[in-house]
Amino acid sequence: MAAIGARTPQQRLIEWEHLNRAAAKMEADAVRRRHPEYTERQVVIAVMRLRYGDELVGAACPGEPLVDP
Repeated sequence: MAAIGARTPQQRLIEWEHLNRAAAKMEADAVRRRHPEYTERQVVIAVMRLRYGDELVGAACPGEPLVDP
């Protein structure tokens, strides 16, 4: 905790961004492993479903099929 507290707010935000991007990549990679046949668009839709649910994805991407995550 002391090491985190010693960082500047800017350093903490940069670290948070890196961790967030790494988690998003792992999430997308997991979808790709489960569904190697998916296109990149389908991977994005699947990740969006995991994060935000069907209602928001349906509103944000009308007409797109809701693929399994």
